[in-house]
Amino acid sequence: MKLFYTTVFSLLLCAAAFAQKVEVSESSESFSVGRQPAIVAVFQHSDKDKIEKEWKSLIKSFKPDDVNDKKGEYFFDNAKFTSLGNNTVDVHSIVMAKGKDDEIRLTVCFDLGGAYASGSSHSKEMSYFKNMVKDFAVKMTKDHYDDKVKEASKALTKLNDKQADLEKDNKGLEKDIVDYNDRIKKSQEKIELNKKEIETKKTEVGAQQKVLDGLKSKQSSVN
Repeated sequence: MKLFYTTVFSLLLCAAAFAQKVEVSESSESFSVGRQPAIVAVFQHSDKDKIEKEWKSLIKSFKPDDVNDKKGEYFFDNAKFTSLGNNTVDVHSIVMAKGKDDEIRLTVCFDLGGAYASGSSHSKEMSYFKNMVKDFAVKMTKDHYDDKVKEASKALTKLNDKQADLEKDNKGLEKDIVDYNDRIKKSQEKIELNKKEIETKKTEVGAQQKVLDGLKSKQSSVN
């Protein structure tokens, strides 16, 4: 029982250790427009291109006038975040694969028109943008693990199929053994019967040999 609880506790610790936390923070980051206050999201994903595509699709839903990709930095001109008002917002974003455990780093800054959004000066705007980036990062992380779950499920299905095939083979082999043992038993019984028949035939052969010898003796005595 102690071993059981120790094992369960260990599994719970492992589950906690592997829990995936999406990190979203505010920092000063470098862009083509210089160093600016920005939102940084770090999360799990293995496909940088897919992240860029999905992020581009998300910001395009806010109807920017133009989208430009400059050396790995996406620029969205005059996006309309109507929840924040009628003013347009320029969005600069960089997606980087950190090369560690399928980790992605998304860095975004928002030009409100003369000033870049920061937590100290634009708490309402930054709260909105942080939630947007966080929701995006969480969705991408879940998509990432959806793919991982599908891969693991396929692998498990293949292993289960292989196990089932091996179990089926074993049943067939066990049946063969039963059949072979039954044939061996019948053959052994037949051998014993044949031994008795052989002894009977030996006696009959001996008697017949005497008959033959007697006939030959009479034949040779004819004159």
